[in-house]
Amino acid sequence: MQFSRISVAMSALAITALSFTPAYAQERGRPAAPPRGGGQGQANPNRPAARPPAERPADARRPADAPRRAEFLPRIEARPKLVARLQTLLPEGMTLQDAAAGFRNQGQFIAALHVSKNLDIPFADLKGLMTGPDQKSLGQSIKELRPTVNTDAAVNTAEQQATEDEQVSNQ
Repeated sequence: MQFSRISVAMSALAITALSFTPAYAQERGRPAAPPRGGGQGQANPNRPAARPPAERPADARRPADAPRRAEFLPRIEARPKLVARLQTLLPEGMTLQDAAAGFRNQGQFIAALHVSKNLDIPFADLKGLMTGPDQKSLGQSIKELRPTVNTDAAVNTAEQQATEDEQVSNQ
């Protein structure tokens, strides 16, 4: 008998706790959006209206399989010493823009260039693993392409070289 009372009390407590969950999920104190279907035809005043696809900027219509534009590239291009250092790491015939496309940040990109050069890994293969549909980290990519290499040491060396490149180019 006592077991069933505890069970009922726990169930009631769980139901009560779950009923208050939406209150905590509200964003920054704003009231929750009206339920779907309840306010048909009414716009939510807290949310800007979506622009039709034809009004979106051209870069917003990028195909899903197109490489992400390197947002950090203008910062690199503004530092001639860094550009000169990176040019020596680029594969023959590849531009800085092409090489940087798809990388998440400047450090990841520069470290990948160093790993490619240090371990004699084709940059296109390394970049494909790091920026492709099943993105891998630099360490995971090294491990896949050069299974016998000490991955941690290779990543640390490349990250240190990338930091040195950035420091020298700031002088």
